[in-house]
Amino acid sequence: MTTYQYSFKKWVPRWLMLLAIFMTLIPVGALLGIYLGGMNSAMSYYNGDSNDIRFSVVLYYLAIASAFPFEKAIANKFTTKPYFAASCILYVLLNLILYNTQNLILLFVFRFLGGVLSLAFIGTLFALIFQQFHSQRSRILGYALLYGSLLGSIPLSYIIDAFIFSYYNFNVLFMLKIFICLPGFTLLFICLKNNVDLRVEKSHLKEKVDWRSFVLYASALITAAYTLCYGQYYNWFYSTHIIYATIFFVVTLLLFFFRQLKLKKPYIDLSIYKHRNFRIGMLMLIAFYFSKGDTSVSYGFFATGVHLDVYHKAYVMIVNGLGVFAGAALTARFLLVGTRIRLIWLTGFASLLFFHIYMIFIFGNQAETSDLWLPLFFQGFGNGTLMLSIVMFYATGVPAEIGFSASVTGVSYRFFSFTASMALIAFMSLKQGSTHYNDFAQEVVTTNPESTQHIKAYSQAFLNKGASQLQAKAGAKKLLGAEVRQQTNLLYARDYYIYMSTFIILVMLSIALIPHFQYHLRKIGDKLVPL
Repeated sequence: MTTYQYSFKKWVPRWLMLLAIFMTLIPVGALLGIYLGGMNSAMSYYNGDSNDIRFSVVLYYLAIASAFPFEKAIANKFTTKPYFAASCILYVLLNLILYNTQNLILLFVFRFLGGVLSLAFIGTLFALIFQQFHSQRSRILGYALLYGSLLGSIPLSYIIDAFIFSYYNFNVLFMLKIFICLPGFTLLFICLKNNVDLRVEKSHLKEKVDWRSFVLYASALITAAYTLCYGQYYNWFYSTHIIYATIFFVVTLLLFFFRQLKLKKPYIDLSIYKHRNFRIGMLMLIAFYFSKGDTSVSYGFFATGVHLDVYHKAYVMIVNGLGVFAGAALTARFLLVGTRIRLIWLTGFASLLFFHIYMIFIFGNQAETSDLWLPLFFQGFGNGTLMLSIVMFYATGVPAEIGFSASVTGVSYRFFSFTASMALIAFMSLKQGSTHYNDFAQEVVTTNPESTQHIKAYSQAFLNKGASQLQAKAGAKKLLGAEVRQQTNLLYARDYYIYMSTFIILVMLSIALIPHFQYHLRKIGDKLVPL
């Protein structure tokens, strides 16, 4: 029996094994991105604001970042198939509860629990992928396919967004999550052997789980997420909410660190920070998440400048998914032939730089849909290139025995960078938007001849449609205000891409000038989880 057949029944061909794995993986990956697409629908359904919905999104990622060792310790107590079946049942129940509630607090609680539960699927799928791709070459190609599938499935989420939130309430999303994942769950359960056991480290039920470290770590990350998501709303450190949250974050994080130093078997082995390549990898991960190109900044331009509705925006993003697959595939090839990691990173950041600069020029012209294909492809290419290369770099840059701690810590840095980048965008949107709006307010006055001409043209258009003089005047002022807001958003987006372009250039210079930069891709072990 070959290695890749070890966990599956004898009658299952290899193509069906791969189909079962990716039918389970891709829906889970795609549904991660759907949530933010229904921001307005979620705000209305839960009677919350945008900060609440962003916080519920972040809680899901936060749970994954904080609970990885905790879930692993629990999973090691059970054989794979019963554990997977129990996780599927809990997944259905959890989403049924979310479908039937409009309580915002319950949304927060069950989103966090959903993130913890998703680790059960991630652990099983990663173990099966390792079996399918056993050699070093195959495993790198397997991870390229894995990350390509996860990042490339984002366009699928946009298409689902356009359909769901145009016709249904937000809670339908949770029912969809059940039906879209059940086929993969069912097929994988049927194909797996009854006695399959994917545990690398088995433990007894009576062995204690380090829940105290989990509580401390999760509390620190939740507080950090709260500070970043609500900091702008409470005016940052002018508010006692943010001050107390920051103090609590520092205290719980220090308590977590002190506890790890005393434990013989730490929750996360802090010796990973002794390795230079790991520290460099974390810096690259932060730089990547801040500069990966947030298309949400330009969504207003897509709607008003390019006249894309939600459906056409989703179809255009398919080009971005193709770029992700191309970037991941080529990066896997470069890693296998021993290409210098410095050159791979420079290629990835150069692709993101091209995207940002191209978008700056698009904002100054009347763009067509075809003008978006090239920058979106390069953005996807840069994301696929950098995600795979950076994760493989830091995860294999430490000794094998602490590789799991490196992987888990990398997920935490990704959570922090993702949340901080959202906070930065919210801050810049308010600051730069208000600056440009005030500049326009000084120019758009009744004594300005151009403003007067615009108002007269708008008024005449209303009069021609049968409006009264008073209605025409009020409508003209509203249209002028809408035009000012549109131009304000475009100028903010332009400023954002200019600042990010400058940042990317500085990152590329730093990569080029890192002294004595050595990296050797070591053997990828079974305990490594480069998520």
